[in-house]
Amino acid sequence: MDRFRIIKQRLEMLCLCLCVFGSMAACKKAEGQPSANKEPVAPPLKQETEPVVAEEKTDAYVMRIGHAQTEESPRHRSLLLFKEQVEKNTGGKLKVELYPNGELGDETEMTVSVSEGELEAVRGGDLEFVPKITLLGLPMIADSMEDARKLCYSDFVSDMLSSVKANNMMVLAVGDDSGFRQITNSVHPITKPADMKGLKIRAPQIVATVNFITELGASATVVPFTKLYSELAEGKVDGQENPLALIDSSKFYEVQKYCTIINYQFFPELMYVNLDWWQSLPQEYQTVLTASAKRMMEENARITDAENEAYIKHIQQEGCQVLALSAAERAAFLPHAERVWEKYIDDGYATKQELKDMLAVVGKTIAW
Repeated sequence: MDRFRIIKQRLEMLCLCLCVFGSMAACKKAEGQPSANKEPVAPPLKQETEPVVAEEKTDAYVMRIGHAQTEESPRHRSLLLFKEQVEKNTGGKLKVELYPNGELGDETEMTVSVSEGELEAVRGGDLEFVPKITLLGLPMIADSMEDARKLCYSDFVSDMLSSVKANNMMVLAVGDDSGFRQITNSVHPITKPADMKGLKIRAPQIVATVNFITELGASATVVPFTKLYSELAEGKVDGQENPLALIDSSKFYEVQKYCTIINYQFFPELMYVNLDWWQSLPQEYQTVLTASAKRMMEENARITDAENEAYIKHIQQEGCQVLALSAAERAAFLPHAERVWEKYIDDGYATKQELKDMLAVVGKTIAW
């Protein structure tokens, strides 16, 4: 009896297992079939990688220009015209940013920055990058600002500018730096070469300038420009030489009694541009920059010429005696200037032929 009971229990257990397995199989089959009452569920979409969008090319450019003079200077005001012309004629696609007052460093530092591509341009940069151009700074080369500018714009100068390409730069424009330089002092009027003898004159450490002052019998004294006013006031130096714009703006008339208009020297002013940046520009932008730079230098000359007369009047009003040399009085200084030219050649700064070629631009010759 017990035996039959065990067999019965086992049969019942077997039937139960078969029922369970059957239900599981049915469920499994149902999962694979769409329901009659529901839309089939779409499989999840494969996650796609975000598409890479190529950077959009732009035709906008920025030209940062540094210089060492104030916002009131002819240099800065003519640069404002340059900025206006460039932005107007490129439809605003080439923006010009101006940095005056040496904000980006002194002239040598800014010129190096342009060479290294850290700055697009500098105006009034270091002339040592075009060493031959210092020929223009020889005393009494030009008798008028028309002659000075004729030299600046001449083929003689243009031919020497290509040397800066070795420093990854080009010269966009050449002009004069604030016009002729004049001499002031507090000892006595200077109307002839002998009047310079024994004076202590502060001068920049430029070979041609130092040699001319020494040739006239004065001593060329080194004084930082930032300390020049106080040195003049204390009588540590007797005088100095600078363009009228700087004599007036620095108020040297307060500590100097006499100002001699001798027009003995001018310095060229260059505008350096980074060569790589220049070559990256569209041709039409290069054309705009070239034309605007020429217009800029013309404006600089116009401002200088117009305001020099006002500077003279103001210096006189402030009690400093202004002495304008006659042509004959000025001519008495020429033999001394020519000796400086000869020494410049003898010392190897330039060749005699280069000096002759430069003088020919303004209709002059040398007899030695």
